[in-house]
This record gives sequence, C-alpha cells and structure tokens, in this order.
Amino acid sequence: MTTQHDHTPYLDQLTDDPQSFWESRIKASRWMIIKTTCLGVLAAGLGILGQGWLEKAAPIFPFISQNYGLWQSAYLLSLVLVFLLWAAAMRQKFGLLHNSKQGQKTQRRIDEHNARIEERRRANRERREAVRKERAEHSIYFKATGKNTGTSKKFDY
Repeated sequence: MTTQHDHTPYLDQLTDDPQSFWESRIKASRWMIIKTTCLGVLAAGLGILGQGWLEKAAPIFPFISQNYGLWQSAYLLSLVLVFLLWAAAMRQKFGLLHNSKQGQKTQRRIDEHNARIEERRRANRERREAVRKERAEHSIYFKATGKNTGTSKKFDY
C-alpha cells in the first residue's frame, strides 16, 4: 500500500538522531497549526466579504437575482463545508502535535533507560576489571613467594 508522501528521509533522521527528529516534528506541527489558523481567519474574512459581494452582484446578474435565496443557501452551505474542512484540518494538526510530543517523551524515557543500562554495564565492567587486577596481583605474590605453586620441590634438579 502506498501513501501520498514518502516518509523515508524522515525515518532515516529518526534512526540517526531521534531527539532532533521529534523536536523538528513538533516545530513543524506548530507552524502547520499557525498556517491553518491563518487560512481559517482568511477564509472567515472572505466569507463575510463574500456575503456582501453576493448582495451587490444580485442586481447586476439576473440569474442571481432570480434565485437569490438558492444562491445564498448554496453560499452558506459552502461556508459551512469550508469550516468543517478547516476544523478537520485543525484537529489533524493538533493530533500530530500531540503525537509528536508523546513520541518525544517516549524517546526521552528510552534514552534515560539506555543510559541507566550503560551506566550499570560500565560499573560492572570496572568492578570485574578491579577484581581481575586484584587476582593478578595475588597470583604474582603467590608465584614470587613460592607458596601454593602446586608442584613438589622434591624432584627438582
């Protein structure tokens, strides 16, 4: 199944640097909300002006003046349809913003968890290295003193 947009470059950014991906997605979502809001304000202004233009055009065009009520109803219906589309777009943009914020929080928790695991691994590695070093010192001591070498000196030539 193909989608309208190819998201492959964004997914590459997600695997490279997840935090910057989520930050850029949140920033883009906010800009989309601002743009959609501006388009809604512009549409509302044109809707108000359009009603006046329809009233002024009725005497000029006879086909409008003959069915003015029908034209006004169609215009109102188109305004309601534009508003519903705008409201759906705003809902989608806010959903994307919410999804992006949730993704960023999840990524932050994953990063913190991975950092704790790495810290534990590093501490265990250091502890094992210290134990290994201490054992090596003890074995050097035992070899130097000749204690507990495990061989008999009875038949040494």
